[in-house]
Parts: sequence; structure tokens; C-alpha cells
Amino acid sequence: MKMIKPTLVLAIITTAIAALLIVTYKATYVDTSGVITDALQKCCEETMGEGEFEIVTDWKEAGYAIEQPETIAKLIKKSDGSIAFEIVADGYEKGGLDLLIAMNEDGTVKDIAVVSISETPGLGSNVQNRSFLDQFKNADGAVLAGGSSGGLYKGNKPSNDGVSENAAQITAVTSATYSSKGVIGAVNLAVSTYAEMGGAK
Repeated sequence: MKMIKPTLVLAIITTAIAALLIVTYKATYVDTSGVITDALQKCCEETMGEGEFEIVTDWKEAGYAIEQPETIAKLIKKSDGSIAFEIVADGYEKGGLDLLIAMNEDGTVKDIAVVSISETPGLGSNVQNRSFLDQFKNADGAVLAGGSSGGLYKGNKPSNDGVSENAAQITAVTSATYSSKGVIGAVNLAVSTYAEMGGAK
């Protein structure tokens, strides 16, 4: 009887282990795209108060004027009809900012919470401080921007591409320009999407 080569034995073992890993992954995988996680629930309560929350999966069916844009991760609706957008934005890190932006009925920002952040600790991570986020609350950037097609809010740095001169000015976090721009861009996206969708229903 010939001996089986160790290389063949090793190949058979690794193939069997890989197959077991695939089967285990498929058996235990949970799709969280339509689920409000604990972190998201906490942010919903922080920005909109306690209540029942649901993820709106079909915007048109729910009565909104537009389909869900790819730039919006989730639309969350509270039992009282108020809404918030979960937006994943680029800061210094690609996709480093996962934000929940709650809207007032008049199209202004009610509040912002950080679901998760992977920006540089002590620098970009400082955009989650209330002193920065509170600048957006109830500020009517749309009116201050003069209804232009540019951004509704702008940073205090000279580079504000496509932003109206009259946009509401936001003071960026020191040494966190990219992270600050990421939050400003996400808020502009939330405000403009809210207007396009016809507000809360």
C-alpha cells in the first residue's frame, strides 16, 4: 500500500475546514439591514425621544415623493411620524462616520447622534462632541443658503466647493478638517433629501 503524500492530506483537511466554515457562516448569518440595532436604537432615543421606531424600506409605498437614494443607509420613522436618516459618510477614513440625523417638521435638523465612528482618536473622533454637533440643531441652513443649489451648511475653511456664500457657517473641529467636512456633507444630504421627499408623512 502506497503512502499518501502529506501535501494531499493537508489539502483535503483545509478543503473540509473551508467547507465547514462556509456552512456555519450561512447557517448563522443574520441580515441586519432591516433591523434596528441596540446602538441605532440608542441614537434614535437620543435624537427623537423614546417611542416606537421602524425602518422604512419602501419610500414610495410609504408616501414619499422619491425612492430611497443609495446615499441614505436607512430612513427611520418614529411612531409620532418624525423621521431620521442614517447616513454613512467619509471623513478621514472611508465610511468612518455613521450618523443618525433627526429632522424637524420644518426641514431643519432636530439633532445628530453618532452611531459609530472610526476616525482618528483625539482628532477626527472629536466631531462626535456635542459642541460641534449642536451647531446644526435648529439652524435653518436652507434659508441661510438663499435656496441655492449649493450646500446648506459650510465649514469655516476656505474650501467649500459648491456651497452658497450665504450658507449657515459651521465651525470645524480643530485638526479634523476631513471629519468635519464629512459631517457637514451628511447633514446637507439629510436636509436636501428631506426637502426632495416632501417631508415627514
